[in-house]
Amino acid sequence: MKTAIVSDTFPPDINGVAMTLERLAAGLIARGHEVEVIHPGLNESGGTGFSDGFREVCVPGFPLPRYPFARLGLPRPVFLKRRWAQWRPEALYVATEGMLGISAMHAAHSLGIPVVSGYHTHFPQYLSGYRLGLLQPVLVRYLRRLHNATRCTLVPTEETRRQLAARGFRNLEILERGVDTDLFHPVRRDWALRRHWGAGPADLVMLYVGRLAAEKNLAPVFESWETARRQTPGTKLVIVGDGPQRAEWEARHPGARFTGFLTGLDLAAAYASSDLLLFPSLTETFGNVLLEAMASGVVTVSHHLAASRRFVEPGINGYAACQESGDAFQRQVFRALRERRRWPQTAEAACCTVRPLSWERITESFAGHLHRAATGPGLPLAA
Repeated sequence: MKTAIVSDTFPPDINGVAMTLERLAAGLIARGHEVEVIHPGLNESGGTGFSDGFREVCVPGFPLPRYPFARLGLPRPVFLKRRWAQWRPEALYVATEGMLGISAMHAAHSLGIPVVSGYHTHFPQYLSGYRLGLLQPVLVRYLRRLHNATRCTLVPTEETRRQLAARGFRNLEILERGVDTDLFHPVRRDWALRRHWGAGPADLVMLYVGRLAAEKNLAPVFESWETARRQTPGTKLVIVGDGPQRAEWEARHPGARFTGFLTGLDLAAAYASSDLLLFPSLTETFGNVLLEAMASGVVTVSHHLAASRRFVEPGINGYAACQESGDAFQRQVFRALRERRRWPQTAEAACCTVRPLSWERITESFAGHLHRAATGPGLPLAA
């Protein structure tokens, strides 16, 4: 089957959407599909290359103001229509809802190519972090119209499906996320890395992994660490990631260690060499970071949303705050610290929970959705 994937983000970008799309593309190739990924890469000349068996097409794009870690592709309807008239995909997967994605949908509709969309990011919830909350209704209407013009929209959890259905989104299907349990594993614990962080064998290392941006709700991370180290001075905080707020947090908390983005074995070692993951985001559609930490044998504290609600049993394989507040999150952090003697059992339970979540199973489900879109009856399109 021929499949085209269009996205504003793809590796070498470091984020959950880019990683997920790379996994899905590689998984389709392993199943015998022909795959083309179109994204605004570093090569903006429209050149084509091959990576891990799939074709990459880089198109022009631009970085977001004050947010150089994210890029938006420019609309390319004529280019895509000409391209797909020659290499016609049997299904198109639009992973992001920007100008590039819209132009891809127009090109596909004009050629009669069925379109499946993905809801990877809660952009309406991001607006509050940037003092743009009044624009939420406008953005929801825009996203609803876009997604309802596709054969189906893939969402990562039942929770997201219910939220979107209540807002008028139709044809919603669940496509969960996987985790590489060979890469993210407790055996990656590195005592030399802990010494590099300034942590002794008995010291507690708290970890945050993700973008350093307003939508990630970072304040509870630093508040929890500052309170913990007043009680236990040897407590360390390691921040893995980067973003527009990095300089601000580094200046306010010089005792924390900021590593920047990490990938592959370096990221796996950072997970396994820490003790407690702090994951305070309130805007996740899923949260790959949580599964990676659980697979690494790390005790986690999160809000009971998205992947946390799906996979964390509070007090059994992790800790989760049921109220969406910084105080509720901190209470779970200190509950975890009080129960530190139980962490080996908690970590083992977390590993057992995520061990069956192979990307092979997720890709099989993804391929099934594409096949049904390609072979099923067409659906009326929104205006």
